[in-house]
Amino acid sequence: MHIHDFENHINQNILDRGFNYYNDGNIKKVYKQRNNKYVFYIEGGDDYEVSVEIGDHGDILNSYCDCPYDLGPICKHEVAAYFKLFEMLDQENDIETAPSKANKRDTIYHVLINLSKQELINIIVDVTTNDDILKNSLLIQYGKGDGQQALVACQEIIDSIAIKYTGREGFITYRNTWRFVSELEGIVEKVRNMENVQIAVDIALLLLEEAIDAFSYADDSNGDIGSLITETLELIEEIVSRDVVISNHKMEIFEKLLAQTDNEVFDGWLEYKIDLLSICFDFVDDEKCREQLINKIESMIEEDSNDDYLQYGNEKLLQLLFQLVEDYGTQAEAEQFIHEHLQYSSFREKLLNKYLQDKNYEKVIELAKEGEKQDQDSLRPLSKWKKSRYKALKSLSRKEEQRILAKELFLAGDFDYYQELKELATNNLDEFYTDLKLELKKGKGWHTTRLFLNLIEKENDLEEILEFVKSNPRYIEDYAEKLVNHFEEDAIEIYKKYIEAAASASSNRRDYQRVCQKLKGYKKIAGKQRQVEFKKELKALYRRRPAFIDELGRV
Repeated sequence: MHIHDFENHINQNILDRGFNYYNDGNIKKVYKQRNNKYVFYIEGGDDYEVSVEIGDHGDILNSYCDCPYDLGPICKHEVAAYFKLFEMLDQENDIETAPSKANKRDTIYHVLINLSKQELINIIVDVTTNDDILKNSLLIQYGKGDGQQALVACQEIIDSIAIKYTGREGFITYRNTWRFVSELEGIVEKVRNMENVQIAVDIALLLLEEAIDAFSYADDSNGDIGSLITETLELIEEIVSRDVVISNHKMEIFEKLLAQTDNEVFDGWLEYKIDLLSICFDFVDDEKCREQLINKIESMIEEDSNDDYLQYGNEKLLQLLFQLVEDYGTQAEAEQFIHEHLQYSSFREKLLNKYLQDKNYEKVIELAKEGEKQDQDSLRPLSKWKKSRYKALKSLSRKEEQRILAKELFLAGDFDYYQELKELATNNLDEFYTDLKLELKKGKGWHTTRLFLNLIEKENDLEEILEFVKSNPRYIEDYAEKLVNHFEEDAIEIYKKYIEAAASASSNRRDYQRVCQKLKGYKKIAGKQRQVEFKKELKALYRRRPAFIDELGRV
């Protein structure tokens, strides 16, 4: 469904009701989030939220409304949002909070344009008397006072926004978190346009501190707070990258960023500390800054820690140190650093890649085996070391060891090694294939099932696919078109029983819609006539379920 033709895909009654909501100004706020996602705040019998995600070419990828409507796939609130989104995209507007009717904006514009300067001042003073957020926003954006005044005003805005949304409960619910974040994001734009880089950094750090603290008093299930933190860190990086910072305020801002990593709000959020340290790399061409940064990083490394999270943090910190050694040390120092930290997979991988590049395959095997022993309880790095060892064995033509390792990797879930195994097979290929099938059939777990399916698909083993689908009917949708040319009646019968089971388990309109969607797939392999007959059977069987009968009538 496309934003330019959605009207052709929606029930006329719902379309009319949604248009009335749009036309009557029931859409009170609109926010644009990341990745072309829009959120609409709509007033009706109750207040509802509609989220719409749209593709780069105007396709409506998905939409959701939190109203209780369940009589169709799209409600009137979503339709109202589509009309509004079409209007905004058509006019190429910036998405900000605004009244939804254009004539309302025009009216206030025509009223204000005819007022005197003093009258406008009086209005603004009156409006801001009871709105601290607006008052402080104006002071930040247009005030001519010193930087400290802007900093105080910004702190008051942040505090006001937090108080506004936490309320008496002291907590921001999932439903309100994105609104809270959207208001804080307004500060990001103000900071981005500030000429005073020192104050801009100070305010950005205030915002970063509040955003991280917000994890403790807000439900961030949708990731909005995390996105705000990322955006704020990117803003700080943007500010300190300006030439004026490097020339005039280098040391002061560097030390401010470095000191911020000691802020207790970062406790438990090591990744954000590391992000700030990474920003400090913009200053390391200065030897004094570089030494301070090295000392700070070294002081943060936790020695002899068995905690996985701290180990992860240690590795990230060591990677920062290694970057400094690479950029400002000698090649010998860089190599020594790698050898000293082989217990961390990233450094072992660097050395393995160097040995592979130098064609020192015996060293690759030795280093990979050490890694396998060290990480035997961790699947991801274990697989990485085995793959490196396999490359070395293949280059050395050690086929028997290669075959054993390829099978280990294959049975661990990596289907790419099937072709390797096939090429290394010492027996007849048919026998090899049959033996491998039997071994997988005896296995358990989803990854073994996935391997088995990949195998029989790869070899186009239709008889085996049919037997599998008979035992696992839910896969018929995936394999019906492949099976129907050779096992037409079997495929149709399995598909029918699969739909019958789904219908039997259905209890609400959304379930019925899913069953009807399956009926459309059934038609592709069974034909229209059989689909019509099957629908009659279902209508007779479920004649006391009017919602199901209604949905069947739409197929």
